[in-house]
Amino acid sequence: MNGDSEFYIGYLPKAPPQIGRTVRRIVMAASLFGVCTAVLLILEQQPFAASTFEYGEYKPHDGVLEEWPYPALVENSSRYLLVAPGKHGTADLVRGLGGRQTSLKGALIRRGQDVMVEILPGSVQTGASRAEPLETAPIPIGQVTWTGEIADSKCYFGVMNPGNGKVHRDCAVRCISGGIPPVFLVRDSSGMLRTVLLSGSDGRAIGRDVLDFVAEPVEIRGQLVRQGSAMVLQADRAQFRRMRE
Repeated sequence: MNGDSEFYIGYLPKAPPQIGRTVRRIVMAASLFGVCTAVLLILEQQPFAASTFEYGEYKPHDGVLEEWPYPALVENSSRYLLVAPGKHGTADLVRGLGGRQTSLKGALIRRGQDVMVEILPGSVQTGASRAEPLETAPIPIGQVTWTGEIADSKCYFGVMNPGNGKVHRDCAVRCISGGIPPVFLVRDSSGMLRTVLLSGSDGRAIGRDVLDFVAEPVEIRGQLVRQGSAMVLQADRAQFRRMRE
């Protein structure tokens, strides 16, 4: 063995100078690499959407109730989808009340132009007589074939952030199973992500029929209609096709 070479035994309190310098350089290089990697990963992350959930802030809302395809409250020029607390829809709460003047308290959920109200249980009150009929008959726009992703509207509109994608699949399945309206996320010609309500071809809630396709690339062929201020894609499960990623 060369007399100038250093030899280190692990139980000694201090490493020889040359070995110590080498180890310090390796540790510093590894630390710098780790910091740079962490910074790059952070920069690659997409920013969260500008969404709001006014949790626990129950404010009064008055309007006319729509029952189909999913319960909504038409208040002046605004249309609010209605959901119950947790992973529950409101179909049972408002059954038979379509077209009635309705007062309720609820917490606002908003993402861009998509708005929803989480109803405070026990706050729904309806007028004794029916309101003037709303122009809610579906207006056909045309047959479309779109590719996008199915998500639950409550989480996507603002309760969770992000509220879509594979990491959110289990939550979305439970929400839709509980009656939360499903939405179809599609990109327009400018690349902007848009939301369209999904219903069956009969214009009724589609619910559990979409569960096998949630959070996956899917192609849907159906009839696009405008119902009130909402865009609705009417399609049966047979018109859904899973896409390869």
